[in-house]
Amino acid sequence: MQVPRIRLRRAVSVLALGVLGPALTAAVAAPAVATPTQDRAPHQVRQAAAPGSTADLAGTFKKLNITMQQQQQTNWCWAASGNTIATWFGYSYSQNQFCNAAFGRSTNSSCPNSQATLADVQNGLSWVGINPGSYVTGYLRYTTVQTEVDANRPMETRIQWSSGGGHMHVLYGYDAGNNWVYWGDPWPSNYRYNWADYWYYVNNDTFSWTHSLYRIGA
Repeated sequence: MQVPRIRLRRAVSVLALGVLGPALTAAVAAPAVATPTQDRAPHQVRQAAAPGSTADLAGTFKKLNITMQQQQQTNWCWAASGNTIATWFGYSYSQNQFCNAAFGRSTNSSCPNSQATLADVQNGLSWVGINPGSYVTGYLRYTTVQTEVDANRPMETRIQWSSGGGHMHVLYGYDAGNNWVYWGDPWPSNYRYNWADYWYYVNNDTFSWTHSLYRIGA
C-alpha cells in the first residue's frame, strides 16, 4: 500500500490521562488500500535503530528482534507485515507464497497485487502453522501491547490515513518509561523501524489506528 513519506522528530504526548482502550469486538473487515505518495511531516515520530531483542531489568522496556520486510508490491503492506511475523516465529516463506496462502490460492502461482484485511493475514498465518491470534476493531491498550511484547509476540496493526486509504505495520516494542511504542513499516521509501508516543500512534493528524491482530502464536 502506497503511503505518505514520514519525516521523523522526537515524540511527545498528545492525549491526557483517562482515555480508554478499544472495544475488543469482532472486527469488521477493513482493507489497507493504496493512496498517492505525499510528502508530509507529522513531527511526532522518529526513526528507530534496527531492533535487537532487548529488555531492561525493571521490565519497562523491550523490543523484539524482528527483521521488517519491505513490501514487494504496492498493495502488499499486509503481506510484508504478516510474513515478517511468520519469519519472526521461525518460518521462511516469500511474500508471494504468504499472499497466495491468505487468499487460498496455489502457493507457487503469481499472487495478485491485491488489498487485504487482517482476516486475510490470519489465513496466511494459519497456513504457515501459527496460531492466527485475535482480530479486533480498534487499538490495543498500552498494557496489552506490553503483554504481547513481553510474551515475544509481535502484533500487526491497520492504520487509516486521514487523506484516505490504509496501511499496515508491525508493533514490536515499547518503552513504558516514555510511553513509546515501536513499529516496523514495510513501505519502501519509509523508515523501516520507528517509534512514537503511544497516544500519537493511536490517533494523530496523519493517521489513526483502526484494527489490530494480536495474540499471534499464543
